[in-house]
Amino acid sequence: MPPVIGVGIAFGVVMGWFPHTSMIWHYPLQQIDAPAHYYFIRRILQEGLGAATHLWPNDAYYPPLFHLLAAGLVKVASVFGTDMPIYAAVNIVWLVTSGIVWPAGVLMLSTYWTRLVDSRLFSGAMAIIVPVLSVSSASHPFLMLARGPLFAYGLATSLLPYWLYATLRLCDALIDRWRRHTDDNTGQPAAAQPRIWPWIVGFIAIGGLCVFAHPRIVFSWLLLMAPFIVLRMPWKVIAALAGAVVCGAVALFVYMRASYQSNRYSNPASWFHTFVPSCSVPEALRTFITDNISGPAGWLMAVVTVLALVVIGFVIARPRTVFRHDDGEDGGYRNTRKDAISLVVAWLLLMLLFVCSTSLTGWFPNIVAAAWYRADTRPLSMIPFGMIPLLVFAACAAASTDASVSVPAPWNGGVRTEQGIRLTCAVLRRIVVVVVLAALAVVCQFGNTERAALSQSVYRNVQLTDDRPTEQLTSSKYHALSEVVKVTGTRAVIISDPLNGSMYAVSLYGANMFYPIYNPMKEKNGAKFEQTELAFASGEGDRLLGTVCPLGNGEAVYFLAMGPQAPSLQMFTFRQQYDMFHDEKLIDGYVRSGTLVKVRDLGRYGRGWALYRVDCAH
Repeated sequence: MPPVIGVGIAFGVVMGWFPHTSMIWHYPLQQIDAPAHYYFIRRILQEGLGAATHLWPNDAYYPPLFHLLAAGLVKVASVFGTDMPIYAAVNIVWLVTSGIVWPAGVLMLSTYWTRLVDSRLFSGAMAIIVPVLSVSSASHPFLMLARGPLFAYGLATSLLPYWLYATLRLCDALIDRWRRHTDDNTGQPAAAQPRIWPWIVGFIAIGGLCVFAHPRIVFSWLLLMAPFIVLRMPWKVIAALAGAVVCGAVALFVYMRASYQSNRYSNPASWFHTFVPSCSVPEALRTFITDNISGPAGWLMAVVTVLALVVIGFVIARPRTVFRHDDGEDGGYRNTRKDAISLVVAWLLLMLLFVCSTSLTGWFPNIVAAAWYRADTRPLSMIPFGMIPLLVFAACAAASTDASVSVPAPWNGGVRTEQGIRLTCAVLRRIVVVVVLAALAVVCQFGNTERAALSQSVYRNVQLTDDRPTEQLTSSKYHALSEVVKVTGTRAVIISDPLNGSMYAVSLYGANMFYPIYNPMKEKNGAKFEQTELAFASGEGDRLLGTVCPLGNGEAVYFLAMGPQAPSLQMFTFRQQYDMFHDEKLIDGYVRSGTLVKVRDLGRYGRGWALYRVDCAH
């Protein structure tokens, strides 16, 4: 029951954060990556499951798990006669994975240590507190919806705690198997074989699911698990893992060279040349130590974190058995000191990654943060993986019945108290630990302006107004696109700069936009995008006709002029590739030559807005 209560409260926190407006269920989220996710879902619905292997407009692979879940919801709803909007399906998948799957996963990871404390009341209290703490930070899951949105990576992040737990239990099973095998060889009494196959199967299944959600989550798993593996496993396993990492790095390098053309690969200092630090090093450290929780609650989190580090310092300095026997093992839990060191190292590695991704430039931070796209969003979402396990382990160590983290009794000549008094002290310690963590979980739900700001950002990004007429999707653009699709239908190809908001016509009206997302990429089967841009920029009518008319496959081809690029999309590095679609002299020249024929004047929505048909019969 406590786990259900804890996850239920966490889900309530997520639901309370989610914007309270009906528009989010019927209209698109106006963010740079949102049209791509809607396009991927629509493509699966139109082409079937086979489309999951090539969701990108150039038929490249994109992690499809989130989109398969959303498309599956739409299909299930249709079976019951309900026409579920794609936006509603996206919201439901995000709410379930963020409000239930994520806190339940963090709780499962925490039970790796709480199960070793011989107190049901303590474990029950932690089962309520930990899920609430998991949704207290603005870092995850809220950031994944408010920035990007990063649905695929966010889903993989929400699944990662399960993989971490399976990894730790598999390590335990392997070590126990090897230890028992050694005992058998030395003539020790035979012991029951440990249950290893369930953890092997679980590790492979959950790991495969995480990778299917987003392959780059492997880097996060490796960063968090490397300290545990290095300190626990035999050198042969460590060497094998190091070899796998090297092979993976080589494979990634080859893939990047083949998929993304650049002459900067040999010079790490020139990677991510457009990167601009988002904050100073002290600001980054403050964000990290407060778990990205603003206000007094953030500083309380920082204080509790420091206390947790102090407790863990005692555990490292005095390596005595902290936890009770685990699953009938002959001795106490054997990984106390190793886990303490591993958690601190993982925490420091996350800190290094976050500082590199937010505040530093040069070859070293470029290499460190490269696997996370150099931006701060993904490393920011990983902060809870450093903070929560640290707090849980320290809480379990402090609440243990052993006196390894207590102080000698001065009235007893420095000798530890007897068993009865020791147990009383342990109960008091548990009460203090639970009260502190419960207070932290409650306080973090109030005055958290950073998390509230993300909610307001999402709320604003689903509104349809003309307050900012050049933004991605305004009321005028919404109606203009509706009028466009009434003329073109959903089969004709429409060419337009996606950064003016035209890409939203795909999810809103099922339009066949030539640029359904902001960056369709020219690699693989994307040569047609670059060819179209070059042909349009040439000013040669025959070249343009010869390039774009075959795109229609017998259907008409249109060009839509719908204003300038939205200011909120200016972060796209290669936005200049669409400049020719805004060249009025170029467009007028095509009109005079008869290459483009205006079929609908949209001037009442915006100056110069118009729909043109490419005269392929010209």
